Amino acid sequence: MMIDRVILKPDGIPMPHANFTPGLRYGRWVFTSGINAADYQTGLVADARGNPEVPLSGEDGLILQARSVLAMLQQILVAGGSDLSQGARIDQFPTSRAMMDPYHVARREVMDPPRPASTSVHVPALLAPQANSQIELLAIIPEDGFSKEGISADIPQPLAGYSPALRVGDWVFLAGQVATDWKSGIAPQAQVDPRFWEGNEIDRQTRFTLLNMKLTLEAAGSSMANVVKANVYLADITDLPRMDRVWREFFPNDPPARTIYPILSLGVVDARIEITFVAVTDHGPTRKEIVEVKAARPPLFHQSTAVRAGEFLFLSGLLAADAHGLVASARDNPHHPHGIDTAEAQMRDIVEQARVICAAAGTNLSRALRMGIMTTRLEDYPALMRACADCFPDGAPVTNVIAVPAPLQVPGCTMLADLWIAS
Repeated sequence: MMIDRVILKPDGIPMPHANFTPGLRYGRWVFTSGINAADYQTGLVADARGNPEVPLSGEDGLILQARSVLAMLQQILVAGGSDLSQGARIDQFPTSRAMMDPYHVARREVMDPPRPASTSVHVPALLAPQANSQIELLAIIPEDGFSKEGISADIPQPLAGYSPALRVGDWVFLAGQVATDWKSGIAPQAQVDPRFWEGNEIDRQTRFTLLNMKLTLEAAGSSMANVVKANVYLADITDLPRMDRVWREFFPNDPPARTIYPILSLGVVDARIEITFVAVTDHGPTRKEIVEVKAARPPLFHQSTAVRAGEFLFLSGLLAADAHGLVASARDNPHHPHGIDTAEAQMRDIVEQARVICAAAGTNLSRALRMGIMTTRLEDYPALMRACADCFPDGAPVTNVIAVPAPLQVPGCTMLADLWIAS
């Protein structure tokens, strides 16, 4: 039976554009867009501003921003029949490391353990220049056999109080992991001794992280073979080939769908990589299925084009690129340099790829649930929206738009899209 998407637009949530979808309910799940503390008209929302005449009086301004965002997320979730206590996965995109401790203070005020599996990565900018962080959240509507369970594993435990892993029915969500022991920065086993010409930092950090994630999955009743979606955050995008070399060790066959984000920095100094997983349990009825898409371009890296599991279709991150680099339709002509809007052309190419993949999986892009857009040029935002204008006649998916540092994985590409579709 096809599950309906229910668009959530509660009163009082700032709208960056008319077709923005703050939240979306899909069966037992509630998604939010990336939410920040801006009103998109005058700056920050009123309860995040403090007193500009006496700025050091009262609560810390960054805590005010975090509280404001969490309050808006709560409002969206309640409109969908859930609340913050039912969060399964939360992703934070701060524009400075200074934002994270204030955010943790505010989160502890309103979220009790088991808190959602969490990922925080440092990005250059958001659509609203006054906002210091953007947060998106996936929550559940609990029912018998479908409730949150925090998972502990014999791995180094994070300091910020989030759950390393959560299990919800057949689903397992792993928090972002980095190569740390939470005592000495980068764990000794993941370090390279500068006295010798031996070892590679990204190899060691990737392997250390994936080994701990393997242990965490096993503690949750899952395994590397049942990872359906991965996000990889790289502080240096040129680490990708060596990272992928280690990735193949852990996923020799049927790798998960995967999106690779270039970012500025991670929560541990000198960390080069952070990884998150969505997986299904080994013995539950929800099964992992690699979707064969003969009409689509083959992946440029070691990842499946798309993976279906239960009610979701997960696409790998989409670029307007093929084996020859940036697609011809999105390239500037030096003899007619203003003939096309290359950003809009890139997004139209990405949209067309997504349509082909969805068709092969027996669904439709119009049933998209969440869309992440990473761009090296926030000024291209209007062009991105134009390219998507006709894609979602029944309402847009929740959306998270963030700036990422250049370059992306392929020279000339300035944007990347990450999509979850209702299968």
